Amino acid sequence: MKEALALKHPVILTRTGAVNQRLGMKFEKLGAKTMLWPAFSIQLPEDESIAARRFSDLSDVELVLLVSPASVAAVAHWVDRWPAHITLATVGEGTARVARAAWGPDVPIIYPQGDAAHSGSEVLMEELRKRGIPSRVLICRGQTGREWLSEELISAGADVQKLACYERTPLELSPEQREELSRAVAEGVPPVVYITTSEAVGMLMHALHDEPQGWSWLLSGTALVIHPRSEQRAIEAGFRQVAMCSPKDEDVVRAAMDAMRTMDAAGAALG
Repeated sequence: MKEALALKHPVILTRTGAVNQRLGMKFEKLGAKTMLWPAFSIQLPEDESIAARRFSDLSDVELVLLVSPASVAAVAHWVDRWPAHITLATVGEGTARVARAAWGPDVPIIYPQGDAAHSGSEVLMEELRKRGIPSRVLICRGQTGREWLSEELISAGADVQKLACYERTPLELSPEQREELSRAVAEGVPPVVYITTSEAVGMLMHALHDEPQGWSWLLSGTALVIHPRSEQRAIEAGFRQVAMCSPKDEDVVRAAMDAMRTMDAAGAALG
């Protein structure tokens, strides 16, 4: 009975691509109402020639920094195999796994060990300092991002180049998603919102800028986050309930169910 009550809470998933769909299917199998709201969509740059030229000759690069799984997917469009002198770096273990899946288990990668809470630009920078700052770094990213890491590398003596290898388009709710949101607001059951980046919070705010009731409903729920930076951003945005979890699917499902039960208990205490 308690499980059935918990599953009344909608689950909003904000990751991109197949990962979001896979996680959504797991929640749906449990009987949860799932809303797929990828914080942004990703596509290759309109002009691919800039990236193609850059990757055609990497003789002036020592380390290639891949900022996210999206950057791995984009760069794999141009790179089948890395030159022997190239070392890769990622800001987390998850992106490193995606990179090894793309280019094989033997590609050298520097990344912070551990879960998402112990990853990020600051931890990667510590690791690079321990190993020795590379002289020439290529940061593969979207239109923006990882500015702090870029500045720190430059301050430490590295020659840093930034390459926009993909473009991010913020979430825009479709008419169907707006109808789904209206129904959820009318039902008044607070949601669980899964957020994996601090930028995703801003993109949710953008998507709901003309839906003040929808935004208030969103904030009435629980934000599930995987990194302290996202936790801080969610609190700043107005979420009163924020919980940390691992990005592994089974941990996200478990944390979401815990959040649902906590909200039910709080509602029962008030009611």
